[in-house]
Amino acid sequence: MNQPQVRKGGILVAIASAVIYSGTSVLVKFAYRYNLNPVQLLKERYLLASIILVVIIGLLNWHLLFPRNWHEAGVLLGFSAVFVTGPTLLYFTAVRLLPVSTAMFLFHCYPAFAGLFAWILLHERVTRAYLASVGVIAVGLLLLLGASFRSVSGIGVLTMLACAVAYALYAVLSQRVIRGVDPRTLGLYNQVAPAMVLCLLTIGQPVFYPVIFSSRTAMLVFAGIGLSAAGGMFLFVQGIAMIGAQRAVIIDSLEPVLSALYAFVLLGEHMKPVALAGGLLIVAGVVIGNLPTTKRNVPSTLPSTTGQ
Repeated sequence: MNQPQVRKGGILVAIASAVIYSGTSVLVKFAYRYNLNPVQLLKERYLLASIILVVIIGLLNWHLLFPRNWHEAGVLLGFSAVFVTGPTLLYFTAVRLLPVSTAMFLFHCYPAFAGLFAWILLHERVTRAYLASVGVIAVGLLLLLGASFRSVSGIGVLTMLACAVAYALYAVLSQRVIRGVDPRTLGLYNQVAPAMVLCLLTIGQPVFYPVIFSSRTAMLVFAGIGLSAAGGMFLFVQGIAMIGAQRAVIIDSLEPVLSALYAFVLLGEHMKPVALAGGLLIVAGVVIGNLPTTKRNVPSTLPSTTGQ
């Protein structure tokens, strides 16, 4: 396959990742109707995603299921246990309190914080592109929150901003702590380690809660959460391998827009025009900070949470 074909294929893979992964928040919002708390719901998400990824990676290349040595295994498990579980728990808590569209746009402010941490911890230079990106994101954030100030939870906003800061720190530290690890192995352990932590936090409770199997709708919702999280992550790292992190992150910026669309169609959520404009400015800021001409590498491991 020649280079243009690889690039075209990588773009399609990255778009597919955004389309799939952006549905996770909507499904999580719907799943809260089954009276699980954030810890319980997050446990089910990571357990299901871990099982799916083990099957996918095992079929493609079973060697990627295992780190190269015991030291790397310890680093992967320990780092993911702390720096993935924490941000995603904040994320699931915020999604419970906020409209999906507001939550997703707020989360995608994380590159602004990632650039700051990269400057402080990795001594990366601050470029004009980064400053422009931060400026556009800041204006978008003001419009988004200003238009929704009286109608959204202040605790939810602070929780999601804390999630964005925590995820940005994870993205920056991962560049130094986890080097040379195959992105698919990293993605797998980003699911397995939090699943282990959350099982310990809910020890004595069922591994899979009966409510998951209470109806066909419930089974579809929870299966969708696992599939969207695992499939979105797997496609994203494949996209990075094919077209590079910068282009993949730009395409990944479609996620909050698609999430807002899904929330409108499936949950009946509406955004005020000013809030929507603010959200789109946040996306534009992310794109500006990741244009291929910039010399600054914005950390872009896993959508999230931490997709995500």
